[in-house]
Amino acid sequence: MKLTPPSFLVLGMLRLGARSGYAIKKTADLSTRNFWPMSLAQVYPELARLEQAGLVTRRDDSHGERARSAYKMTERGEQTLLAWLRSPKIAPAQVRDEALVRLFFADALPPGDQLELVRRLRACDGTVANQIRTEIIPLADQANQHDLRFPAIVARLSADLHAYAADWLGQLEQDLQAQIEASPQVPDPTRQP
Repeated sequence: MKLTPPSFLVLGMLRLGARSGYAIKKTADLSTRNFWPMSLAQVYPELARLEQAGLVTRRDDSHGERARSAYKMTERGEQTLLAWLRSPKIAPAQVRDEALVRLFFADALPPGDQLELVRRLRACDGTVANQIRTEIIPLADQANQHDLRFPAIVARLSADLHAYAADWLGQLEQDLQAQIEASPQVPDPTRQP
């Protein structure tokens, strides 16, 4: 069975103590969602694949009438996760960012709308950086008290990357503003009054 990054994310979350598909999703929402989001529609099929491969075990953990399963990583699953972490082979980064797609096609907009788009993107990155610093880093720091230091390291890196993007977009915003101010004002035929 070929394992994928979501496979290893699920194994890693189990190693951190998540025991259900819901707990894996919730933990990912509080930690990895800014660089590797997971939906429940991904988590449960991945758990089934990992169970079939003998990397996790499942047991019934129903509460009342509600069916629920608890998962645990097997020794083989632990060894697979560790082998992946030690592997020198790392896939190139893949960024799926709607903001970058919009920026890529921004030439379709008149200069004023380009400026507004860049302002929105800058504000968004600033908001995400702030959210990571105020919500995620404190949670990661709590994990640090249990000898888990890398969640906090990755949270800080993620906040710094978003802050860098916000600063970079702020410079682009200034450049666009200067270009607009320096160019003769031509009415935009696509804009409605």
